[in-house]
Amino acid sequence: MKKFIFSSLFAVTMLNLCPKITLAQDTENKVYKFTELENPPNYPGGIANFYKFLGQNIKYPADAVKNNIQGNVFISFTVEKNGAVSDIKVDRALGHGTDEEAVRVIKLAGIWNPGTINGEPVATKYNIPVKFSLNKKTGASTKPKQPTSSSITNNDNRTYSFTSLENPPTFPGGIKALYQFLGKNIKYPVLAAKNGVQGNVFATFTVEKDGSITDIKVDRKVGYGIDEEAVRVLKTSPKWIPGSQDGMPIRVTYSIPIKFALEGKAPVSKS
Repeated sequence: MKKFIFSSLFAVTMLNLCPKITLAQDTENKVYKFTELENPPNYPGGIANFYKFLGQNIKYPADAVKNNIQGNVFISFTVEKNGAVSDIKVDRALGHGTDEEAVRVIKLAGIWNPGTINGEPVATKYNIPVKFSLNKKTGASTKPKQPTSSSITNNDNRTYSFTSLENPPTFPGGIKALYQFLGKNIKYPVLAAKNGVQGNVFATFTVEKDGSITDIKVDRKVGYGIDEEAVRVLKTSPKWIPGSQDGMPIRVTYSIPIKFALEGKAPVSKS
C-alpha cells in the first residue's frame, strides 16, 4: 500500500513538473526576431564592417553582368547562441546567380556577437538586403550606387521598413546610446511600481528624412502607465541620423522593445 501511495505521489509530481520542463525547453530552443531584442546580434565592427566584408568578397556573377542584372537579394539567417550563422535563406530572389553568391559569402562571414536577453545569449533571426549594382567602369560592384536625381529624390514620401535597408536610421552614438538615453529619462510609473509590474513595451515609430521621430505607436502593451511613459520619452528623443537609399534620406519605420524592470522586488511580468 505504501509502495502504491509513493508511486502515485511520484506520478503526480512528475505531471506537475512536465509543463515546467517543456516551457524551459521551449524558451531554450526559441529563435527570436532581432527586432524583439534590446541587445540584438551584431557583426564584429558593426553593420558597416559587415557590408565592407560583403563588398570585398562578393564576385559579381558573369550571367548577371551579361544580362545587366542589378538589385537587392533579401536574405534571412539565424545567429546562433555561439555566434555562428545557420539556416541561411533567400526571402526575395534576384536571380542570374546573385542569390547563390550572396548566400556563399554570408557563409564565409564568420562568427557574430550573439543577441542576448538578460545577459544570456539567444538564437536570433536576422534579415538583411545584399545589394548588387553595376557601374560602367568596372562592370560590377556590390557597393551602393552614387545618388542620382532619377533614383530617389526628396519628393519620395514612401515609408520603408528598416529591415529592408542597407543604411537604416541610427540614434546618435548607436543603439547602446539610445538605451542609455531611455534609461536616464524614463520615470517608472507609480502605479506600475506599486503593483510590481515590469515587461517590454514594443514600440514603432517613423524616422523622418530630417531625423525627427513621428507616428509613435505601441504594438504590444504592458499597462499601468508604462506604455504612456515609453511614448513620452521617445517624443523627447534627439534627432536620429535618417535612413538612406542610394545616398538620399528616406522615411523609415523603426521598431524597438523598451524594457521596464524593477530592482529588489518580485515583479509581476506582463511581457
